[in-house]
Amino acid sequence: MPNPHLKNILVVDDSKYVRTIIKNAITRCNEIDANLFMAESYEQTQELIAKHHFHIAVLDVTLPDAPNGEVIDLLISHDVPVVVLTGGINKASKNVILEKDIVEYITKSNPQSISYIVAVVKRVLKNYDAYILLVDDSKSMRMTTRLHLERLHVNVLEASSAEEAIEILQESEKYIPLVLTDHEMPGMSGMELTLQLRQTYSKDRLSIIAISGSENSKVATDFIRHGANDFIKKPFTNEELAVRINVNLELIDLFRQSKETASKDFLTGLFNRRFFFESGIPILDKAKRKKVPVAVAMLDIDFFKRINDTFGHDVGDIAIKEVKTILEKYLRGSDLIARFGGEEFCILMENISVQDLQNKFESIRKAFENNTITHDLISFSYTVSIGICYGSSTSLESMINFSDKALYEAKGTGRNKLVIHTHN
Repeated sequence: MPNPHLKNILVVDDSKYVRTIIKNAITRCNEIDANLFMAESYEQTQELIAKHHFHIAVLDVTLPDAPNGEVIDLLISHDVPVVVLTGGINKASKNVILEKDIVEYITKSNPQSISYIVAVVKRVLKNYDAYILLVDDSKSMRMTTRLHLERLHVNVLEASSAEEAIEILQESEKYIPLVLTDHEMPGMSGMELTLQLRQTYSKDRLSIIAISGSENSKVATDFIRHGANDFIKKPFTNEELAVRINVNLELIDLFRQSKETASKDFLTGLFNRRFFFESGIPILDKAKRKKVPVAVAMLDIDFFKRINDTFGHDVGDIAIKEVKTILEKYLRGSDLIARFGGEEFCILMENISVQDLQNKFESIRKAFENNTITHDLISFSYTVSIGICYGSSTSLESMINFSDKALYEAKGTGRNKLVIHTHN
């Protein structure tokens, strides 16, 4: 059964050999986690489309029951991004295909075709979760550019001025990796916006692509000097915009993956202490601007040394990994969770009432209390103590200190307890 939480990929080819090669290549890619569906004919494709929503399709042009590329139109009519794979057709037929709203055209004779298919599929699937901030004072230009961007299946946010763009970046709950800005705008120009954004966001965190119709060649170099990652001169083609956007998103992804690897705890995959501080301070700053409450929770496994001494360190590691499983089950996706070291974990939450906070962490405490872990022939259970600092944000370090004191109180009064200290 397909996983309803994953995106769906459709591969259409009358050759079982080709379908298998593509399937194996996509499956081997660690960055693609999706449901794979196979079809060998137009009829099978129709049946699958009737049952499932597809996020991308890789397909052969010529099928036994649809020899003239009819399957392309079928999928496009259902708003499915299409990657065309063909064994080779004449120039006239190729031009007809290229005029259609397809993502890419790939020939089977190309030795790199399979790896290129995987790269395109990976990029399109990632684009569904990517947000681009489009900045232009012209409503008609924003509308036109938005249509181009939506063909890449990215999510588009709009700002009619540089000032509005800065506000969106500061206040948005969404991760925005790329800004596409016009140059000449009333008030703050695109170049001034770029310079100001670079004071807050590094090039490996936020990619800025500038657009200008100026005939002055110095504009492009000035934009790059001011911190832009890329520059596009008007008028531009759909293909040029697509290539620039995808390349910049890919680079940001690579930077992000590299940073995440260095920021993750090797045992649990949760963030480490250093990343918690790097990310937590901006979260507190935003909460302060929005005047919403925050909470810092410290969670510690009770009598963890006893688990290690009784069952060994391998079982102790299993106990630590179980903390991640339970926390991720009960906490929100926006909550910042980190392993601080040993058996100690820290959680940062914003915009939550004290009652909801108490209910949530009481549920977490009970989940540990009622949980039994079985490993080989060993069964064991353990409890946790939780200390929380709740209220207006002061500094992250002081909130951690207050939550530590609450944790110490929970430990000192019998363990397997939740203690909340409120601070205004």
